[in-house]
Amino acid sequence: MRRHLIRVSRNASEEIFVSLQEVGGELFLELRIYRRAADHGEVFVPESEAILVPVRVLPDLCSALDQTRDRLMKEGLLQVQSPATVFPTQAGESATLCLGDPEADPVPTRPEPRREVGVPVQCHLLRAADTWPSKPLPKQVTGEIRDVSGGGAQAWLPEQFPISTHLAIFTRIGGMTFRAQAEVADVAPHPKDGQYRHALDWLSLAPQAQAALAEIMKAAK
Repeated sequence: MRRHLIRVSRNASEEIFVSLQEVGGELFLELRIYRRAADHGEVFVPESEAILVPVRVLPDLCSALDQTRDRLMKEGLLQVQSPATVFPTQAGESATLCLGDPEADPVPTRPEPRREVGVPVQCHLLRAADTWPSKPLPKQVTGEIRDVSGGGAQAWLPEQFPISTHLAIFTRIGGMTFRAQAEVADVAPHPKDGQYRHALDWLSLAPQAQAALAEIMKAAK
């Protein structure tokens, strides 16, 4: 089990993702840095290392961080930041914490109408789920997005990617290129006509991707 809770903009090219996961029957918070990678279409790619914090120590950790913040402010080593914008979660969705003005806007968390489309898509594997067995996954596949919304899409792919897998999504709409990073939220257990249905949640959408997505939505009305 892995569920994204919130992400924090570290700088223009990096974000810190906070996720909840279960390891050996115990719940942990995972803090992992994602960097914007030019070789993956400018989407955010997870670093290989992360910090795992047991949920049971979270109250003590928060108290220690509060004390550290107060001490640094008292010594003049930390200035008060502008108010953060927190986008609340709904069931099965992640939230975004924006400090300042990160380049990639938050993915909307309100339910949005889905549009039926038929867009060829190319998917590149970024990270497989930790619970996936040793069976190797393809690094790249092509398929079709059959419906889309501001929060995600339904993609039909020739290979089955497990839940929590991160994929880089590439497609073209007219003269615009759509690049985004998505997480597999659900996958059909059996193929239909040789294709597996994947429910994808957008993790980050750069301005160009938002414009391309708007064109898809407009054309599908």
